[in-house]
Amino acid sequence: MKTTIADIAKLAGVSKATVSRVVNDRPEGVGPGTRARVKAVIEEAGYSVCGVARGLATGKSRSVGLIIPDIANPFFPQLVRGIQEALRPRGYGLFLCDSDRDIGKEKEHVRVLLEKHVDGVILSSTISDCDCQLDLLDERSVPYVLLDRIIEARAEGAGVYVDNRRGALMAAEYLLSGGSRRLLFLNGPADLSLAKLRALGVQDAFRERGADPASILCLNGDYSVESGESAVDAVLEAAGGKPTFDAVFAGNDMMAIGAMRAIRRRGIRIPQDVEVVGFDDVEPARLVEPPLTTVAQPAFMMGRKSAELLLCLMDGKKPRKRTVVMEPALVVRATTRFR
Repeated sequence: MKTTIADIAKLAGVSKATVSRVVNDRPEGVGPGTRARVKAVIEEAGYSVCGVARGLATGKSRSVGLIIPDIANPFFPQLVRGIQEALRPRGYGLFLCDSDRDIGKEKEHVRVLLEKHVDGVILSSTISDCDCQLDLLDERSVPYVLLDRIIEARAEGAGVYVDNRRGALMAAEYLLSGGSRRLLFLNGPADLSLAKLRALGVQDAFRERGADPASILCLNGDYSVESGESAVDAVLEAAGGKPTFDAVFAGNDMMAIGAMRAIRRRGIRIPQDVEVVGFDDVEPARLVEPPLTTVAQPAFMMGRKSAELLLCLMDGKKPRKRTVVMEPALVVRATTRFR
């Protein structure tokens, strides 16, 4: 039989109004002792309040929406863990949506989250040159934080990112320091802000070393293993199976792993013949053979910071920083030669 507010009130020896105040986190008229007693009865009875009903009473659903472009990419679950770490102590639930790198699906997810009356949204967008999905949030005055990917028309808005330009510069500098000069750069989709920034970082490194950025062979993939593998396959096939490059820098670890597959299948040695560097430092980077040198993003902390920033906005406070840029770090493993 379903437990009701009346049952909780009777067991706790208080009025139904008092139980309602405790359930809806309203502080007025309920002392600490009474609140603790009511909560103990609620927990013992297994009573749970309907989120929609509580939302109608308080104007808050105690929920947040998160939209990411690819749940299969192991980088994004690290973000999710960090977000949940910040939301859980505040009693917020999380609606997770995967846009599958489709702006149409992304907009539809925003509409669904608005129907769920979420209190805020964290968005890692699939493209950087469209802010139509944010217009929907603005119309309802729903606060949002951009995560990992800048939307160019809202670059001054609340967001948490890694310094992509710096990270790419670090990777390219490291390859150049070991004597590599013929770089194959497997970047992400050309319309993504982070891909543009990483391209600038690679060019910066070449200029600083007195090398010509025009010598870089740049191809664009979709951050999947398959796109990295097919890109390198195509380059090797065109050259009769022999590498015209002595280093590969990939826009994420998954494309780097795909590149390694194609390289090793041709009998080309890593790192003796071709060095490989990725970006992200996801778990598979440590598990491939040889283990992948990469640029680490602090994904867990990025997720946590984005949620903390959103909580601040939802509380109506002015954050000390609306834009948080975190530092990358080079993690040297076995796909690059000893320096």
